[in-house]
Amino acid sequence: MMEIEKNDAWQRHQLAMVERMQRDLARLTHPVIRAVGLCGVAYLASWVLVMVLGAAAGAMVVVAAVSAAVLVLGAPAFVLAVGVERFFRARFARISR
Repeated sequence: MMEIEKNDAWQRHQLAMVERMQRDLARLTHPVIRAVGLCGVAYLASWVLVMVLGAAAGAMVVVAAVSAAVLVLGAPAFVLAVGVERFFRARFARISR
């Protein structure tokens, strides 16, 4: 009896299906990862300016506060997006073996 899971055509089909699902979900996960990363860079850069310039950098405090709020509110979506990406990478590795 032929085992369908060990068939090369079946593995190629599974790999193509997982790649398609990853591409479809990447349209949602990549913008979240990029947005949270950009806000993290803005947060750190604005706090550097606040620490260097002191009270003269009043506008940078607002930028730091807004970017911190986006980081806090976007953290669950970021964790979910990274988890989805890691899941698909592990699935690719398991299928391609």
